[in-house]
This record gives sequence, C-alpha cells and structure tokens, in this order.
Amino acid sequence: MKSVTKFKVTDDQIRAAFKAAEIGAVSDIKELSDGCYNSVFSAVGKDGKRYVIKIAPEKSVKVLTHERNIMASEVSFYSLLNERTDVKTPKIIFADFSERLIPTAYFIIDFLDGERLDKAKLTPLERSEANEQWAWILSEFHKIKGVGYGYEQAGLSDNWQDGLKRMTQILIDDAAFYGKKCRVGQKLLTYIDKLSFALKDVPCALVNFDLHSMNLFCERTPSGIRLAVLDLERGFWGDPIGDFIMPETLKTFAKKSIVSLYNRHADAPIIMGKEAEIRYNLMKAYLAVIMYTERFSRFKGFGKFFDLTYLSGTFVYKLFAKIAFSALKRLSK
Repeated sequence: MKSVTKFKVTDDQIRAAFKAAEIGAVSDIKELSDGCYNSVFSAVGKDGKRYVIKIAPEKSVKVLTHERNIMASEVSFYSLLNERTDVKTPKIIFADFSERLIPTAYFIIDFLDGERLDKAKLTPLERSEANEQWAWILSEFHKIKGVGYGYEQAGLSDNWQDGLKRMTQILIDDAAFYGKKCRVGQKLLTYIDKLSFALKDVPCALVNFDLHSMNLFCERTPSGIRLAVLDLERGFWGDPIGDFIMPETLKTFAKKSIVSLYNRHADAPIIMGKEAEIRYNLMKAYLAVIMYTERFSRFKGFGKFFDLTYLSGTFVYKLFAKIAFSALKRLSK
C-alpha cells in the first residue's frame, strides 16, 4: 500500500542495518507492502533464515500525535508479552533508535512461520482451535496491567474516562491541523461524558486494538494449530473491551462468540450487560475517529480519491460510526 508516511529506504541502508545486527550480508530483499504506515521488508541472512525489518516514518513527516515514537512503545509491548506470557510473537533481534544508519527508528525481527490467519485454509476443527487461541491471546494481553490509561507516547491519565477523552481530543486536534473538522470525534466526547457511569472502575490493561486475522499467523504443529501475533503498533493501556471490535467485526457485542471463549481464560471475565455494551460502542466510535483522521496523514493530493485504501477507510469509518452512535443513542435512554 502506498502512503506518505512510509520511509523510502534503499537496499544499501537495509544491508547496513542487518550488518549492524550481526546478521551479516543479506539477499532477496522484498518489500512487504500490506501496511500503510511503516516501511517493512524481508531479507534472507547468510544463515539461510528470513528476517523482517520494520522502519518508522522519517521525523520530518507529520504523523498523528499518538503515533509519535510509536515504534519504541511497540518494542516495549513485544518485550512485555515475551516476559509475562506464553503468546508467540516474532523475536526482536535488533532495535536501533540512534538514526545513525537509517535516519529514523527501526527494528529487526525473525520471520514468522505459517501463514496469515485470513488466508489459511482450515478444517472446521482447526478453525475452532484457532478461535480458541485467539480468545486466549486476548486474555493474556489483558493480564498485563498498566499504571495509567492511554498511549505512553502521548501521555497517560488516572482514569479511563479522562484517558479516552484525551485520546479522542488529540485526534480532533490532529484533524484540525489538516484543516478538517472532526465531527465524529466531537460527538464521541459528548457520549463519553453522557455515559461516564459505565466508565468507572474500568481495568487498565494492555490493549492490542488491532488483533484481526491479518495480524495473526497460523502454524500447524504436532499438537494442533498455533497462532502468533505481530504488529503491536496500535497498542495502548485501557479498556480490554476495545479488543473485541476486530474479531467477528460486524456482529454486535452481545452476539460475539469470542467473548464466551475469552471468559474461559480471562482473569476478569466480561460481564455482559448495558455497561459492557456502552464501553464496546464507545471504543468502536473511537476507532472510527482514528480511521477518519489518519487518512489525512497517510494520503495526499487528488490521487487519494482513487486510492482503494483511502476509499475503504472512508467507508469503514462511516460504517463504524453509524453502528456505534446508533447503539449509544439507544443506550442513552
């Protein structure tokens, strides 16, 4: 995918980065172009193994406020998962924030075995195993607790109401930078205050917020299906319910089977009811605000109106906003 935030790296810079990581000379450098924020490439080391290098946008490129220094947070989240859980993730082999070899941050990880879950051809039994693991992975994320709500790189708050308001306000301010009014963000702020009773005592957990099937790799092992997680760049500290938006995307919260699977493993099971539904739809509206605003930092010029990623983002943010605000209006009565 094309995006103005992607750093235009040369093969020589990639080779220098792998050399600094003591992987040595690499070959078969290939761009992995599915994402629309970082530049990502794979390469084969002299040991015959394939590796991945992920390169942040250049500092001169305007990014959203919560995306500043986001790579450092992502590396930190990988470390937390590796230290405190059995969730499989790529191993961080090397991280460099010095801007010496490449004038921006980057890190190198090993290449995950298997295939993306959205592309995997699974039997019904294997699909059931994958869904169970998906739910277990979410429960493992949420067992890691934070000391403040929000994005570490954008400032933390003492409670979830203030944290979610802060997260929303910085997106409204970012949209204003691009000369756009973020009405969906302003509407969300109103509902956060109006429904604040549902936001009291919300646990402060590590939230992936992007754990869809394209960010899960599926591997067949002698003991069955095993999933691995990659791309933690949307992660923040806050309401675990935010992680139920991506699985079974178009189902209402009450009809998501992953919730009951999750409750088998969670240290704090989700109690279904009005407050949980409010929290879920506030988070869906928040994701709509992200999707509304990030289009302005990713895509420039008239050509964006012919870019499928821009157009699909526009459609999805409108769909999410419509669903979420319709539910919040009903739940406000």
